[in-house]
Amino acid sequence: MFCTQCGNAVEQHARFCSKCGKEVTPVPVEQVQEVQQVQQQSRHDMSMHINILGWLLVGSATLTGIAGLAAMLVGRLIERMPVRVPPHVPFDVMHFAGGITTIVGFAILAVSCGIAAAGIGLLQYRSWARVLAIVVSALMIFQFFPLGLVVAIYAFWVLFSQEGQEYYRARSADTMA
Repeated sequence: MFCTQCGNAVEQHARFCSKCGKEVTPVPVEQVQEVQQVQQQSRHDMSMHINILGWLLVGSATLTGIAGLAAMLVGRLIERMPVRVPPHVPFDVMHFAGGITTIVGFAILAVSCGIAAAGIGLLQYRSWARVLAIVVSALMIFQFFPLGLVVAIYAFWVLFSQEGQEYYRARSADTMA
């Protein structure tokens, strides 16, 4: 006999499945094969979704890194602009603004590295990557507003769905072994 919920082989005298705990009723072999085919299709779909999400995160990290480098470049250019500061201003405003812009560029570049790590970790099914991907997806809601929001919603759907969690946990355990 086989469990109708998870497809696990169950002994003839068992009342409950040892894998999922569902009460077992006798099922024809054809129905079990159908359940197993649906599970295989679901595994393939989750694999595809996780790969898409990983590459979306890597692409977002690339765009974010370019934006960070651009901010750093603009910061350096602002510092070197030949602007006359009025004598009553106590400090060099352009130098200060350039320094702040450069620091913001470094921060954006650091976020970009985190997003890239999450994407690469997802593609390699690392156990830590799921949590990191959830965190960076939450940050991406505010980054590149419409595109970041769409990627974040997709990430939450893939990573928080029950079959996504089960599939990722199983693949991560296989990868670590």
